Amino acid sequence: MSACCTSPPPRCRCISDERPCLLRTRAGLPVTPVPPSRGPDKSSGRISGMFDAIAPHYDLLNRVLSAGIDRRWRARAIASLELTGHEVVLDVCTGTADVALQARRDGAARVIGVDFAGAMLRLGLDKVCSAGQSGRIALIRGDATNLPVHDASVDAVTVAFGIRNVERTDAGCRELARALKPGGRLAILEFGVPTLPGLRQLYQWYFRYLLPTVGRLVSGHGSAYTYLPQSVGAFPSPPDFVTLLRQSGFTDVRAVPLTFGIVYLYTARRAP
Repeated sequence: MSACCTSPPPRCRCISDERPCLLRTRAGLPVTPVPPSRGPDKSSGRISGMFDAIAPHYDLLNRVLSAGIDRRWRARAIASLELTGHEVVLDVCTGTADVALQARRDGAARVIGVDFAGAMLRLGLDKVCSAGQSGRIALIRGDATNLPVHDASVDAVTVAFGIRNVERTDAGCRELARALKPGGRLAILEFGVPTLPGLRQLYQWYFRYLLPTVGRLVSGHGSAYTYLPQSVGAFPSPPDFVTLLRQSGFTDVRAVPLTFGIVYLYTARRAP
């Protein structure tokens, strides 16, 4: 039996992958991890494999390529949730658990992190354990379009730089709404394109040429960093994504540009 099924919880919670177990939320609702698909479609398999390949260098490259600003973006997203110390937060596309850990620092009672890249989760687990948060943060291997939580079971949902990687963005947004309690808060961070002409040109040069080169030299996997600008270019514009969130069951939707529009913070509430 998986270690996360034992009671009391162990010092370092496992990553649930194959055996279902129950993780209790503050409201007492069971959260049942869903095993990853045995035969993922080509797109999902390619993306998860790509993140598994770059996992050892992921955090370092985030710091280097963003000049450390990515930490501020994540902190801003969690601050928008206005946590009071009682919330259960679901962090989708949790990766190496940076946002999950930030949520705990800002007062979340419990955090459930979900990602389909096992290598990323293993690194996240190391960070969670090192921070002494294994009793408060649970990491689960799962899919953003089939989240391993009951309907209306969490108080807040976060997604940092992951929603564009979901094969069907509309299905992913509906799934986020399904997981949230009515009135629950949503915070999504995603890359945008600066609107200032000079900055826009510099940004596009950086994204298309410098970033893939540095990413390839450090990680040895250049394809992941050529995929990044391609995926950003294919993602809906801020007005279109706001519309999509409204159509998915959210109200009070806002798109807040950060760092001159390099990143957007999307905030919303689940409709009553």
